[in-house]
Amino acid sequence: KDIKGGQLILVHVNSNLKTIPDVADIPAEADPLLAPAIKEAQKLNVRYRCEAPSGKPGVRIQQLAEELDVDLLVMGSPERRPSIAKGLPDLDRLLGGSLSDYIRVHASCPVLLVRY
Repeated sequence: KDIKGGQLILVHVNSNLKTIPDVADIPAEADPLLAPAIKEAQKLNVRYRCEAPSGKPGVRIQQLAEELDVDLLVMGSPERRPSIAKGLPDLDRLLGGSLSDYIRVHASCPVLLVRY
């Protein structure tokens, strides 16, 4: 909010357009998954814009970050590990890669993962 010229870019990548008939006609601002973030940005008077591209989420987020010269990516990331295994770095390989793992490795800017 206090960053001069800063802007929050809210992104939801639709990876399965075949199941949604007229997704191209839906403006990004009307995306129900972005609605809570939009409401919070408006409440805090934070300048924002919405993007709702289609494609592979990791690739599209990475591309958008580069195209828009993003300074920091902030992503929600579910806690996948049982508490007993939190110190085991190789567990991620056994569980398989996630979107946040892909972005963390391929992004051209810093990435902040917020566990939920």
